[in-house]
Amino acid sequence: METIDEIRKHYRLHAQDDLNLKELAQILLPYADQMADDFYNYLAEDPYSANFFKTSAAVKKRKETIIVWFQNLLAGNYNNSYLAKLRRIGQVHVRIGLKGHFFIAAMNFLRTFCTRHTTQADLEEERKNDLIETLNKVIDFNLDVITSSYREAELRKVFLSYKAESFMIQWSERLMHGLNLVLLIGLLVMSLGVVALLGSDVYHALSSDLQHGVIKALGSLLILWMMIELLHTQVDVLRGGKFHVRIFLELALVAFIRKLFVASVETKDPLSFALLLGGILALGIILFFQAKSETWEK
Repeated sequence: METIDEIRKHYRLHAQDDLNLKELAQILLPYADQMADDFYNYLAEDPYSANFFKTSAAVKKRKETIIVWFQNLLAGNYNNSYLAKLRRIGQVHVRIGLKGHFFIAAMNFLRTFCTRHTTQADLEEERKNDLIETLNKVIDFNLDVITSSYREAELRKVFLSYKAESFMIQWSERLMHGLNLVLLIGLLVMSLGVVALLGSDVYHALSSDLQHGVIKALGSLLILWMMIELLHTQVDVLRGGKFHVRIFLELALVAFIRKLFVASVETKDPLSFALLLGGILALGIILFFQAKSETWEK
């Protein structure tokens, strides 16, 4: 961050400019109150900037602060303390939410006001040009410091928000990855359970009721096949693949088919068969339209 000496050097503020400021103060300070009134009227013309001065106390404070800044500008006592005050102005405007565009436009209004009254002074034309040149230097350096501070404060505000959002997103992604790993482990455990169920059905078929055992074993094989599909899908998700709802429809369809196999042995109730067949038909229709929609997307 530049010091006041560096800024004076960059804007070529020399001893002659200090003398010019004293003369500018004699010309412009008598118009300080008028400047404050005109400046407030200018701000009140726009609904956005006028919204910051809803009370008479706010208007009075704004006029007082602009007069103080105007007096300090023309006093020419530019030091690091003066720089700190200018930087605070930029920070305050960020805190209250004023857009930088309006601040720059307001400074242009003040420049025009000062230039107009300087050109109306009873001085030689060359002297007026010298004073206006100094006036532009000091207004530009004030605007430079304030807008730089404004940008820095705005960036800090955005950066802190960005850091918080990045932190939340990062930990959310880690949590989701962890939950997906838990889901994968759960599917593995359930797959082992289905294998055990298949073994039980095969044992039942060989040891007692061959017909009943074979049908139940076929249903268990279907469930095992779906568990393999679920595991395959989950591994794809962990690798960054897309999640498919279709797999759950297929799982539900397989569960209905297995139930139908078992019901064909355990019961002869027509209503049960009808409900199972209706469920299979409904899931088949849903899967058909799901497959069609995936084809259209491709």
